[in-house]
Amino acid sequence: MSVTTGGKDYKVLSFDGAIDKVLDERRERQDIEVPLKAFSMSLDANGENIVGTLDGRDYVPTMHCLKQMGTIMGVSHAVIKQYLNPVMKPKYVDKVKTEVVRYERDSVDRELLVQLFKNGIRDGRVDPDKVFKFRTYNDGTLRAMLSEQYGYIDNVWYLEELRKAFNTLGGDEPGFIHWRGNADTIYANLLIPDSLTTEGDGDYGTLLSVGNCEIGKRRWSLMAGLFRGICTNGLIFDLKVLDRVNQVHRGDIDLVKIREKLVEGVQGGVPAIVAYKDQFLQMRDHKLVVPPTQMIAQIAQDYQLSSGPNGQAVEVVKQFNKHERADRNLFGIVNAITRAAQEYDPAEHVRLDEIGGNFLGISEQRWEAYNQRAAALSEKKRNRIFGVVAA
Repeated sequence: MSVTTGGKDYKVLSFDGAIDKVLDERRERQDIEVPLKAFSMSLDANGENIVGTLDGRDYVPTMHCLKQMGTIMGVSHAVIKQYLNPVMKPKYVDKVKTEVVRYERDSVDRELLVQLFKNGIRDGRVDPDKVFKFRTYNDGTLRAMLSEQYGYIDNVWYLEELRKAFNTLGGDEPGFIHWRGNADTIYANLLIPDSLTTEGDGDYGTLLSVGNCEIGKRRWSLMAGLFRGICTNGLIFDLKVLDRVNQVHRGDIDLVKIREKLVEGVQGGVPAIVAYKDQFLQMRDHKLVVPPTQMIAQIAQDYQLSSGPNGQAVEVVKQFNKHERADRNLFGIVNAITRAAQEYDPAEHVRLDEIGGNFLGISEQRWEAYNQRAAALSEKKRNRIFGVVAA
């Protein structure tokens, strides 16, 4: 499926295509509901992986699942990460700080972690008769350990209801320009074809950032976004009519109420997003009075972008220098951020797009203050952000 404007085709995934993807992956999974006493943890025969055993079969938990287990069994997420990742040490090459492996974790470390999990549930610290839902896949992975109180919104139901909501608007059916979802978790940007227009350097339009997770990674959500065709990137921003369209996965889920909120968000939000396109283009009026790298360093500090020579801050600089250097203004900086977003996993993609959206509609006074703060950022802090060691 494609959307065409100004003679340019954008490949998008249709609703049918997205639903088929979810259903295809869903056929590879099984949810197993058993009391805690029917679940055990150990190392596999080679000592390479922690495994959870259900109905006589071993499954390797994902990191997300291990964190859920840690919450249930009293093992901190920091300890889980510590015992599963190599220990690093700094290395300096041409005044650039990098990290190299000091030593790898081994089966002894992993066995200690297994014992910590077991310790968290011994002597009835967690009711052994308490029932949990375990999401397993045929590839041998264990994706989630969920309590009975966890209520989720079915991904296929959400996609079907979203399409119905758009049918009430009429016009061409939207398609997903960025689909990074799977059977468990949806991360996707839905491009609105009727919104596309050609402005200056290319096509611009509106989109919706669509989110849901059946295993506890993120809330059900619908957020406003803007699309830039030249790099198929977008930014995500707050819009009051859509702000209310989110749901925590806890307890009984009122699907009737969710459907009403969804229709309200589409009918009220989609037409309202168009008005923000001008604000996006007006970012060009906010000029940089500091070097671009200095502004990027300030934003990296404020929004906790990863640092170091391979960090997100450096990636934003690379994207700016390669694609946006003609726009020495907020427009260029924001688009460098959202270009960089596409280099990361779905969760970070969304987070970086939201950072870009935070600058939408910024006042001249606030932008001036931001430039002043960036100008005052010390060389020491900039070097730390970019992983450079001062002479």
